Amino acid sequence: MSKKETKNIVKVGEEEIDVSTLSNNSILYLRHMIDLDKQIEELNFKAQQARTAKTAFLSMFNKSREEDNTTKE
Repeated sequence: MSKKETKNIVKVGEEEIDVSTLSNNSILYLRHMIDLDKQIEELNFKAQQARTAKTAFLSMFNKSREEDNTTKE
């Protein structure tokens, strides 16, 4: 029985790269890029939450001002 060779392939840009062919420095840089992609995704998610929350608070602020004006009349 022959052992099936498994390769750890990653896609960087349009290029597929076998990680086993990379130097330790290249692997480190790759790990940084992967981590940065995750951070960017998380920051985009948090920005979406912040924009949605701001819209909600603006709506509540406007409603509160309307109520302020109604109370003064």
